[in-house]
Amino acid sequence: MNEKKLIERKQYMQTLRNLKDQNIIKVITGVRRCGKSTLLQMFADELLQNRISRQQIQFYNFEDPDIYTIGNWKDIYDYIKIRLLQDEMNYVFLDEVQNIDLFQRLVDGLFIKKNVDLYVTGSNAYLLSGELATLLTGRYIETNILPLQFSEYYDFIISKPLNLLKNRNLAVSEVQDVEYKQNNTFNPPNLSKIEALSVFVTEGGIPEYYNQKNINQKQADGFVQSVLSTIIEKDIFQRLTVKDKHNFNKIIDFVFDSVGSFVSPRSISDTLRSQGTIIDKEAVARYLDAMCDAFLLYKAFRYEIKGKELLKTLNKYYLVDPCFRKVRLKRDMKKDITHWLENIVYFELLRRNKEVFVGQINGKEVDFVVTDHDGYTSYYQVAWTTMTPETLERELASLNAIKDSNPKYLLTTDIDFNPVYNGIRKLNVVDWMLTTTI
Repeated sequence: MNEKKLIERKQYMQTLRNLKDQNIIKVITGVRRCGKSTLLQMFADELLQNRISRQQIQFYNFEDPDIYTIGNWKDIYDYIKIRLLQDEMNYVFLDEVQNIDLFQRLVDGLFIKKNVDLYVTGSNAYLLSGELATLLTGRYIETNILPLQFSEYYDFIISKPLNLLKNRNLAVSEVQDVEYKQNNTFNPPNLSKIEALSVFVTEGGIPEYYNQKNINQKQADGFVQSVLSTIIEKDIFQRLTVKDKHNFNKIIDFVFDSVGSFVSPRSISDTLRSQGTIIDKEAVARYLDAMCDAFLLYKAFRYEIKGKELLKTLNKYYLVDPCFRKVRLKRDMKKDITHWLENIVYFELLRRNKEVFVGQINGKEVDFVVTDHDGYTSYYQVAWTTMTPETLERELASLNAIKDSNPKYLLTTDIDFNPVYNGIRKLNVVDWMLTTTI
């Protein structure tokens, strides 16, 4: 029998612990298969380990067809209500609740119960739009879940042998449901950090992908393709009237192939028109918004550093996980590895900070302008390598154009003892992603 590894999602578990028993709805959002359901299941597991009785916990998965035998939202509400313990706090978990018609009324009805601690998940921003947003203004906290970050991937797939997990006596609730067999074939244990990053940058952090890859690559790619198809069909087409699905797919392909580039609805429309596809910029804008609502894309606004203002056109879109591009476009992603490293860095910055923009100063591009949770600003430039003088000069030029005293960083895979150029700190991106201090 093969031993198995588990991956911790400490940051998200700690968020739920901090919010436990607070009079606020905990809303967990994120792209499909990033681990939302498992996170709730693990948290419920932890409650049991902390002497909360099973009768105090109700868990409902609205992707399970059996749930619909209960009836409509009111029937489900009544079903939950009669199972509440009157003199105890009850923990109610509603997974993918947006699948229920009039789910807003179900959520609101449960929330007003004084003895209910409510947790809900959803794979589309529709969950927090319309009537629910009106009903729950000021009464919920959203936690957006992302796929695995590099530190999670590295610690538990590359660097830590299984016996470390055995010796630590981890609670079930502290680990993700992603299980990796010790004799896996996809990542030999002697991979260097840079080699591990090369895999991660192109294959991403959807947990189940690696379980499937452990069987074979074809099965892993098929799994990702099925997830992407479900996102498009259930989280986009069911929420948005798409008159021409062929054109919609053209836009997906275009955006997936343009990560790291400035685009706008007009520029996409014009480019596709030059290739023989006629689609107006308003339709492009709607489709881009729909992909963002499904958490497939994340939009980074362009920020003029000198004028300190957001610009209205030519933003960037980052793909929540590169495996979707890999299986859809079937291209060698290592040819654009700097752009995909930029993609990974964007989401790492998003995890650590309040706001992440793409910057511009004097016509030069600054990859990221970041505002942390204390309101402080810093700047980041990303390149796979700057070992040639010409490349180093080019990457430093935009940061040198910034005249304020905020921290400036150049992130690369180079191993050169973190030199400083005119106040700009050059850091090894792998070491940076494995720390939480910068």
